[in-house]
Order: sequence, then C-alpha cells, then structure tokens
Amino acid sequence: MKRMLFSATLLLAQVLLPSQAQTQAAPKFMRLATLEWPPYTGLLLPQDGLSTRITSVLAKAAGYRLLSASFAWAETVEKGEKDPSYDGYFPVYYSSQRDKNCYLSQPIGSSFLGLATLKNAPINWTQLSELTAYRLGVVEGYANGAEFDAAVKDKSQPVETAASDALNLRKLLDGKVRGIVIDKNVLAYTLMRTGGAPQVQVSSRPIGLLPLHVCFKRNPAALAMRDAFDLALKSNDPAALETEYFLTFTGAARRP
Repeated sequence: MKRMLFSATLLLAQVLLPSQAQTQAAPKFMRLATLEWPPYTGLLLPQDGLSTRITSVLAKAAGYRLLSASFAWAETVEKGEKDPSYDGYFPVYYSSQRDKNCYLSQPIGSSFLGLATLKNAPINWTQLSELTAYRLGVVEGYANGAEFDAAVKDKSQPVETAASDALNLRKLLDGKVRGIVIDKNVLAYTLMRTGGAPQVQVSSRPIGLLPLHVCFKRNPAALAMRDAFDLALKSNDPAALETEYFLTFTGAARRP
C-alpha cells in the first residue's frame, strides 16, 4: 500500500512540476493603450511606430512583453487610466494633472511642438503671448506645454479643438484656422501621406520641446512596472534606439 501511495505521489509530482515550471516561465505582459500618431505610433508603421518600438525594447529589458492597442486619444486616456485591462498608456507629454493621474516613466523620446501655418498666411511671433491674437487649432485632450496650456485655461489663448492631428491639418488647409499646434514629425508624416506640403510651414521656434513618457496607472503593480521600466532605461538610450529604428525599419537615416 505504501509503495502504491509513493508511486501515485511521484506520478502526481511529475504531472504538476512541468505545469509549475511553465507558470514560472510564463511571460509578464505590459498592457498599454496608445493611439494612431505616426511616426511615433501606428498600426501601419514598421514595428507599429518609433515610440512603440522603443517602449517594446525597454519593456523586454524590464522583463515584460509589450501588448498595445490603438484607440482615439480620449479613449486611450480613459482606458489607460481607468480600464483594469490596461496598465497605462503612451506616448504622453508631461502635465501637472497627468503627473497626478499617472506614474510617469523617464523620457522615452522628445517632441518638437510647433505652430503650423499656411505659407501665404504666416504668423510671425517671438513670444507665446503674441499668439493670443489668433484662434489656433489643437487636438482635444492633448497637453501642449505648461505656458500654452495655462493661456488656454485662463481663456486668453483662443483655440478650436479637433479629434486628431489629421483633422486639425485639414482645417488649416481649408482655411478654417490660421494656425495649428502640432508635433513637427507628425506634421511631416501627415503631409507626406495626404499632400499639401508645399502650402504649409512650421515655426522654427517651438511652442514646446516636450519629453515623451509612458503613463503607468496609479496602483502598486503598475508602479513596480514603472520602476522596472525606468531601470531598463538606464542601460538603453532612447536616442540610439531612435536612430536604429529609422535606419533598420524605415531605411531612413533621420526622422521624416
């Protein structure tokens, strides 16, 4: 009887041990919401875009596998901050409100935020306060730098919102707004895809030079994920990953 019990116990252990080993070896997932924001993120881009590629490499170095899903921006924020199926969202600009809602990663890149206008109707400015004379197009829910956002909040800077950069650009080309606030690389990519590049120019002076972050949800598990992600950043240079991306995955030596 003892021999039979021992054999049964041994057999059970042989069945369970592989399962336990598989459980221990199972990958940890980093589930992040994102948006269509080429060339940084986009389902039709190589490696789903520059920021997705960088975030994926850093997630792997931190011991995670990145899983991302794309939504309209307002839904991206909602899912990243509140939906239990997600650990956060990316890429995001810093804002004081976002810093309260998220555990922000260290920067994974940077964004030159400029003012795009029609070449035949330029806006000449040296200080942001001079832009208050114009109603400018912005994307709803986007942070556009502390100074500009403060002017919008106190209603000294008139703005007209759109759901996306592409719709904002369409308004500019149709003459419905005098200028739009847009990332320089996003503008170049969008014009390349839709046309209109000869008609549009972007300011050499930035409205903001803004770092890009991953926003991790405000809970202990996501905080641990953020800390592991930031640790991986110390041994992986986002600028080098950016250069690799454009050379390897797009065949371009520099940004579009």
